[in-house]
Amino acid sequence: MGVDFSDYDNDGRPDILVTNLATEVYALYHNDANGLFSYVSLPTGLGALSSRSSGWGVGWEDFDNDGWKDLFVAQSHVLDTIERMDPGLRYKEPPLLARNTGGKLERVAIAGVGPVAGRGAAFGDLDRNGFVDVVMTVLGGRPVVLRNAGNTNHWLDIYLIGTHSNRDGFGAKVKVNGQYGYASSAGSYVSANDKTLHFGLGSAREATVEVRWPSGKTQAMEHVPADQVLKVKEP
Repeated sequence: MGVDFSDYDNDGRPDILVTNLATEVYALYHNDANGLFSYVSLPTGLGALSSRSSGWGVGWEDFDNDGWKDLFVAQSHVLDTIERMDPGLRYKEPPLLARNTGGKLERVAIAGVGPVAGRGAAFGDLDRNGFVDVVMTVLGGRPVVLRNAGNTNHWLDIYLIGTHSNRDGFGAKVKVNGQYGYASSAGSYVSANDKTLHFGLGSAREATVEVRWPSGKTQAMEHVPADQVLKVKEP
């Protein structure tokens, strides 16, 4: 129902995640290159985290700025009477937040958020503190804003300005300290994200940045100071 393309394991290739209904588990496909993908929901731990859940809006974002993209999923079953048919399932569910520990996923509790009929999810740094926040839409209710209080890890945001390519730089591939991001504002389910590319740097205070524009041009920058929004204009 929701889908996201992102490089969750920092190997330079975008992987595919598809959310499903309860008992189907969310499908994570690892990009093996050359047009081939491997189904890795079980070895990454995603299968166990999602076997009894139904997912909608989904996104990979480095919420703790440790250099690995974490997973957020807005959840809720499609049937508001599902408890009558299967007492083990729930219509309203809390969203899923899973920390990425080098390719393995571990559930993280979200303070102050109970079961809701979650649907869309949009991502961006709302308060400009260097940590990605979430806005989740709720069926029959008010949107939920999840503010990320952050930690002491460093970060770098990349704001692209295309000249020969499209103005927003959509389609560009950005590499920062061994991580990869792909310029887009597309959301997974009836949502749109901030187009700014976010990279967690952990303890690093500077970064090496490489941008490959849709036009084919490449830019490289070294010793870029951390904790800033870096505007990069296509040459």
